[in-house]
Amino acid sequence: MRKTVLILVLLMCVLGMVSLTAAQDSSGDCVRVAGVEASGELLNLDPINQPSTQNSILVGAMYNRLMDLSSTFEVSPELAESWSSNADATEWTFVLRQGIKFHDGKDFTAADVVYSYKRLIDPEAGSEAAATLAFLNSDGITAVDDYTVMFKTDKPVVELPILITNKNTFIVPDGATTESIAASPNGTGPFMPVDFDPASEPYIFTKNPGYWEEGLPKSDCVEFFAIQEPTTLNAALLSGEIDIAQQVSYATIPTLQGNPDIQLPTAGPATQMTLAMWVDTPPFDDLRVRQALKKVIDRQAMLDTVLLGYGYIGDDNPVPPDSPFAWRGVDAVPAQDIEGAKALLAEAGYGPDNPLKIDLYTSEYIPGAVAMAEVFKEQAAEAGVEINLIIGSASDHWDNVWLKYSFVGSGWNARHPGEGLAIAHRSNAQYPETHWYRDDYDALLDAANTEADDAARLALYQQAEQMITEEGGSIVPLFQQIVAAVRSECTGYEPRAQLYRVDLRAVSCTR
Repeated sequence: MRKTVLILVLLMCVLGMVSLTAAQDSSGDCVRVAGVEASGELLNLDPINQPSTQNSILVGAMYNRLMDLSSTFEVSPELAESWSSNADATEWTFVLRQGIKFHDGKDFTAADVVYSYKRLIDPEAGSEAAATLAFLNSDGITAVDDYTVMFKTDKPVVELPILITNKNTFIVPDGATTESIAASPNGTGPFMPVDFDPASEPYIFTKNPGYWEEGLPKSDCVEFFAIQEPTTLNAALLSGEIDIAQQVSYATIPTLQGNPDIQLPTAGPATQMTLAMWVDTPPFDDLRVRQALKKVIDRQAMLDTVLLGYGYIGDDNPVPPDSPFAWRGVDAVPAQDIEGAKALLAEAGYGPDNPLKIDLYTSEYIPGAVAMAEVFKEQAAEAGVEINLIIGSASDHWDNVWLKYSFVGSGWNARHPGEGLAIAHRSNAQYPETHWYRDDYDALLDAANTEADDAARLALYQQAEQMITEEGGSIVPLFQQIVAAVRSECTGYEPRAQLYRVDLRAVSCTR
């Protein structure tokens, strides 16, 4: 996920009893950014593992990648100024920018790139990116010279620039470890952390005076907050205590629309809203049960009710059905089929005298998550399914609920299929939220990663999508459209479909 930004802001800050910009001796005209997700005790500044979108946003403020990625999965130069491949896409050469320094003054070179990628795929490192970078091997990542890096792969990887540009592939200094990063985080990015302490909010980042992009960043500093209660978030925004809300609750959008002090930029399809079942655990180990729970959903009604129309219908896999990568289009996604669900449940031994009873664990870990679970409960009841909603604290969800129970709410940032189909579904995935351990599925992704022909590669992605839709443990009714909120005195902020990528380089606010 995953998944948004940053621990609870004290209510007294919202009421104006404490000046946010005075906290932790911040200086200059700080941009104040709030999100709705917190990492809890796992929060860190190491790109190798990012347990939430909050974590990713902080990492993105202080590091760079070889390439950046647009909302439509197009790569653009960042630390790499150019790249090329041989004829069969088994050797990729990246030419690096020169003259870039880390925050501590160390020169950025090819050695840092080689080390960063080898670290990500080292089995001993426990990186969440290992599954999505499975096509790389350590011996194939080399420094040609101080400013040239080569990736050699065993088979063609035509989409390598896209596939190596994910939320974990920010470049750390050669030799950096989890311990050294925790003690002294060091990147090449536009902002530098100030006395970072996971337990102390706001998280303050100051402008990197030696940043390599001329004229950037435009702000002296950034302060990050997490405000998980929607009305508190809106109050902070309307009062001017924060400048940017990375994502607002859909239910509160009407209170912001038409306000001259607030802009509501959008991006999407973005976050994948998921209900994750363990396919190896009763009752979800019965395919008929999984399929029945997918049939009970009226996706359009859920979209209109939960997201107020600010989103897209899902098809129970990580690729939106309106994507050119989808295995079938929006019009082909089945409508609600209560009778079909009842028939499958009857075959599985459930009926009026023996109803299927399920515990579903959720919280408002992303906007709309609880509402989606409540609507799902109502729709499932039409087929005789009794769902017991267990609604917990959003701040506790990712640490102590997700991956701990057999049926939980989840959410994933927008990703290219090569990454999105792997991160939670490969057998070696760091986040196996559905316990989907299928060698035949892994083989499809391996083949897709190394398929040189565009049409053939697309067909392999589509086979993997279809397999998850029809047999997997993911229920994906919706994809959110990100609706951000920005104070009118601020410019330069555009939300990305990849919620973890908050680009603040060009943002400035006048007060």
